[in-house]
Amino acid sequence: MTRSQLLAGSVCALAWVAAVPVVLAAPQDGGFALATPRGAWHAVLVVALVAVLGLAVAGLAGAPPRTGPQLVAAGVVCGIAWGAALRGFMAAVAGPESVVSWLGTFGFILLTSAVVGGLLGYAEHRRRLGRPGRRLTLVPLIFALDPSALLLVLPAMAGGWALAGRGTPRGQRLAWTAMAVPIAAFLVIVALLDAAENVRTPEGVAATVLLFSCLGVLTLACSIPYRAAPPPGPDTVESGFTVGVRG
Repeated sequence: MTRSQLLAGSVCALAWVAAVPVVLAAPQDGGFALATPRGAWHAVLVVALVAVLGLAVAGLAGAPPRTGPQLVAAGVVCGIAWGAALRGFMAAVAGPESVVSWLGTFGFILLTSAVVGGLLGYAEHRRRLGRPGRRLTLVPLIFALDPSALLLVLPAMAGGWALAGRGTPRGQRLAWTAMAVPIAAFLVIVALLDAAENVRTPEGVAATVLLFSCLGVLTLACSIPYRAAPPPGPDTVESGFTVGVRG
């Protein structure tokens, strides 16, 4: 395992672990009843986190998703887990005033995250075939259905571009600098709201870790359409919408 793979795995694992305490600590105005938006969201998050863990275990066992449909499905699952976890951060920030609605949570956040995840899974399929779809680099902008999401999305896209090794060294440094924008914005908001004490609580620390680990995961995902195609080998088989690896 390379250093970059270890770092990527660590960021994803951190996001996975941080999501649980943040959501459990969120206000429970409707309990965990599946008939309520909050209860349904919690159920989706738990199932998605377990599914992501299953994908990780499958990858360690040497059986990661390999065909186009498998990669798209894995992207959808990971996208839903990411969106549900980020919704947990939003609920933690809102505190007792947190309101979970069907349209806001499932229509705008989870559905959008599923679409973005699936398209990035398709981008990985195209990359493996050596036919990168440059338009797929714009997929994360779908999150701009909520313009405030651009504060997280644009730095992640810049970081993904740099992470894929694109551009000149100077351009990459500028892109990495853009990754500091959400951090600076977070610190400014905390200062303006005089919420430093809340951030230092266990719940506040977990929420902060979740926010920036979600940023890290999104950056990794944004790098997919920019990454170079894998070198061709005799074991690679291309057929229609699938690509398999023998042995």
